[in-house]
Formats: sequence, C-alpha cells, structure tokens
Amino acid sequence: MYSRTKDFADGFAEALDKADEVILLPIYPARELPIDGVTSEMITKKMKNKMRCVLNKEELLNYLLVLKSSSISEDFNGNVFITAGAGDIDTLISPINEIFSN
Repeated sequence: MYSRTKDFADGFAEALDKADEVILLPIYPARELPIDGVTSEMITKKMKNKMRCVLNKEELLNYLLVLKSSSISEDFNGNVFITAGAGDIDTLISPINEIFSN
C-alpha cells in the first residue's frame, strides 16, 4: 500500500536493516492510486544494509534459482526466508517452496 509505505518507510527501513539480505517487491496498490515518489526503492534508499534490492516476482524466482544452484549456497539449512506483504504475495509460496525443496 502506497499510503502505508509513505507513513512507515523509516520504520520499515530500520526493521529491515536487521536482516542479512532484503529483497523487496514493488508496492502492492491495494485499491490505492500510486503516490508520487513512494516506491519500494524509497525504502531501500533509507536502509543502511547494502544487501538489498527491489525485484519483481519473476526476477525474485530467477534469483533464488541461481542462488540455489550456486556454490555459494550449497546448504540452505539454518537459513530463514521470510515472505511478508499484502495482496498476492501468497502466490509466491509454492514456487519458492519448490525451489528450496529440490
């Protein structure tokens, strides 16, 4: 939601800075019109953590596939992957689970 992002961008950035890596998706509009300048990139610009980016759904799934197949992440045991958001974020649960399960 654009209004929520606008109102809580500083708090979102502060909380997300605690993660090792953050991948944000574009803002889900939730029946709102876009607000000029309010984007997911707005949050990343406020973050201190340099391990952050904004990807669309397809880019996220491709990133996870590459990560899974790379020698960098031979073992996902002990890692936590959190999906949180509004709207249709739940449509990513099955594809992400499939990536991590194989």
